[in-house]
Amino acid sequence: MAYRSPLSLMAITSNDLGEVNAVFDDLTTYSMQVDGVPKREDAAFAFVTARPSGCELRNKHAFLAKCSGAVIGLLDLIDGYPAPGTAFIGLLAIRQSAQGAGFGRALYQAAEHFAREDLRARTLRLAVVETNPVLGFWARMGFEPTGETRPFNGERLTSQAVLMEKQL
Repeated sequence: MAYRSPLSLMAITSNDLGEVNAVFDDLTTYSMQVDGVPKREDAAFAFVTARPSGCELRNKHAFLAKCSGAVIGLLDLIDGYPAPGTAFIGLLAIRQSAQGAGFGRALYQAAEHFAREDLRARTLRLAVVETNPVLGFWARMGFEPTGETRPFNGERLTSQAVLMEKQL
């Protein structure tokens, strides 16, 4: 059976930074929860380039999520982090103006499909900043806490990130 989604993932190029920036302009609640500011000044550039220490840029896959041609969200995955066979979801975000319509679930399903089929990942991993109330969403997607936490330093907020995993 073929994978179908109302969303399409478009790999981000340097020409797309304006669209990435526009999504961050519509993520002010998220930004306030994790960073304590309406938007980081370098949000678009950081989204496209940020990766864990020791990870090559070629292992980062950053996407615009589109529905009927409109950009409704962002996704990035790090292949092989923190270990081979694992894909790390760095950010999965739906514009505030598009939330509540099921796009978060659809974007997650597209992310899982890409991780499994294109990256050949066997495990998905992510970190949820405690000040961002989305643990329930990730639990509904099948993720479980690993028991690990890491300090998280936002622009103006300090918190903990809860690590979660899902076997594919």
